[in-house]
Amino acid sequence: MSQSEWEYYRAAMASENGLLAIRLGGKGDVTDANVRWKYHKSVPQLPSPLVYRGVLYMVNDGGIVTTLNPETGAELGQGRLKGAIAPYYASPVAADGKVFMASETGKVAVLAPGGGLEPIAVNDLNDDIYATPAISDGRIYLRTRGWLYCFGLARP
Repeated sequence: MSQSEWEYYRAAMASENGLLAIRLGGKGDVTDANVRWKYHKSVPQLPSPLVYRGVLYMVNDGGIVTTLNPETGAELGQGRLKGAIAPYYASPVAADGKVFMASETGKVAVLAPGGGLEPIAVNDLNDDIYATPAISDGRIYLRTRGWLYCFGLARP
């Protein structure tokens, strides 16, 4: 192992893995004053968190979904999604009053907003999904290993 590889490994092992809520503003080192809360359990390495209708949603690579109050960091729920237990690499997205989470195995769980973990639907595309779904103009686009799907979202 080279010196640079060792330094990288040592820094990675010493780093604090977690999700932090940071208050904007201030001057100088505001670490203590501006960190509102920290969360360290089941934090994703790849999927980005989502804040939708007052709830922070995150799914870690191993498929653990966590919902938090974004103001306080209080945990609202944590667990695996029934019918969609798998690894996750795509980030959660939201539209039309629903949260969508696409698993590596092609299962797309649909959650009602509010932080609950009981899916209102699970759709199986029977193909690997690694890309985050895209939402535009009332449609959701899902890229699997072999196909690009486009589904229309209901309009109020």
